[in-house]
Amino acid sequence: MNLKRVLTFIVISLLIAVFTSSQPSSATKPDTDPSIFGEGTFTFRNPIAMRTEHFQFSFEATVNKSGKGRGHAQFNNLTTQTEIEVKLDCVTLSEAGAVMSGRVQHSDDPDFPKHTRVVFAAIDGSQIPVPFADRITPIFATGISPG
Repeated sequence: MNLKRVLTFIVISLLIAVFTSSQPSSATKPDTDPSIFGEGTFTFRNPIAMRTEHFQFSFEATVNKSGKGRGHAQFNNLTTQTEIEVKLDCVTLSEAGAVMSGRVQHSDDPDFPKHTRVVFAAIDGSQIPVPFADRITPIFATGISPG
């Protein structure tokens, strides 16, 4: 699977994911600092497991002057009572959000074992010309090697 297909999949997932927030959530990219952070909850209809899953998440990522991204993310699946911690090593920031990827550092979720390469995206809805609620994808395992 190439990067373009993964990014297309993430964008489509953002558009069609069932997204509800039971707590305040945020995905904020400050104007003067090359970083992004967010936390909150979301609900996602998992088409593979054929169930609705509830997640709690947090992430923070920065991009240094040479363009190298790094950070940390945590996804708690409240439905399956599992936790996934990710060390981010690739961060692409835009004016209103980011696509982030890295490797699972800790997990008790059998679908995301340690060292699995994952990707997710977040959009800060307040930065869009027609504001909407912030959005985040669940994490997806990829076959992309670090780069």
